[in-house]
Amino acid sequence: MIYIEFLYLKTFVQVVNSGSYTRAAIELDYAQSSVTNHIQKLEELYGGNVLLERKGKYMKPTSSGELLFDYAKKILALHQESHLALKEQEIKTLSIGTIETLAIYFLPELLEKFKRIYPNIHIRIIPDSEKNIIRMVKEKEIDFGLILDFPCQVTGIESLNIKKQDMMIVVPHDHVFASKTEVAINDLENETFILTDEGCTYRAFLLERFKMENISHNISMELSSVETIKKAVENKWGISFLPLFSVEKNVNNRSIKAIPLHDKNLNFYSQLLYRKEKSILKVFQTFINLFETSN
Repeated sequence: MIYIEFLYLKTFVQVVNSGSYTRAAIELDYAQSSVTNHIQKLEELYGGNVLLERKGKYMKPTSSGELLFDYAKKILALHQESHLALKEQEIKTLSIGTIETLAIYFLPELLEKFKRIYPNIHIRIIPDSEKNIIRMVKEKEIDFGLILDFPCQVTGIESLNIKKQDMMIVVPHDHVFASKTEVAINDLENETFILTDEGCTYRAFLLERFKMENISHNISMELSSVETIKKAVENKWGISFLPLFSVEKNVNNRSIKAIPLHDKNLNFYSQLLYRKEKSILKVFQTFINLFETSN
């Protein structure tokens, strides 16, 4: 009986917040007849008091309804709080899907800060492509996704843009581009490239721009490791296209140079992806806050 009354109170609060039975039914994923029935049953439980009345286009609480609405919100809040408290105790692992470049060059510092706060939570890193990471977040297979891509807009996923990332043409120290302050897409005609594997968003961007501008090029090597790519560039086997954060520590050794690619279509952000419900739990909110303050 208590559970049934709780269900009716939840429906009642949603009708007040939505202003109509129809919108409440959509939000709760109920049939509209179920919403109407819940309100009627709730009014019976509370001595036949009318709780809602129509005012113009909207359903508004009566004086009795306003009194019950305040209590109902407190009851629902306490119910959610009790569930969250138990869930916090159950969190033993935090899973993050990410690409290799972010896993190696961006994530470690933030994970170190998180582990200082929650030393007993196990961190699981799942390397994958941006496409699969987005799918895994959406399907609740992982807690968070960390990607480098155009701003993500996917229903059911929250996206925190961490930073717009500069993308660089990486060349040997004595390459003709080494003295340039920036490189345009048309400058790359007939160059030989060492690129990341298929599925990488910035690789796909570069090849798409070559196709759009009809730029001839050669791909001599495809390597999964960014460190190996940088070594191949150093050995003068070709040039590459990588985010600045992955080469910043190398440009000072004078073996390679990194020159910004100037292109109006280039709009890559490092982004943290998660489902909205993750932000409710304290452990996950702490993790999100670290990314919000990382710049």
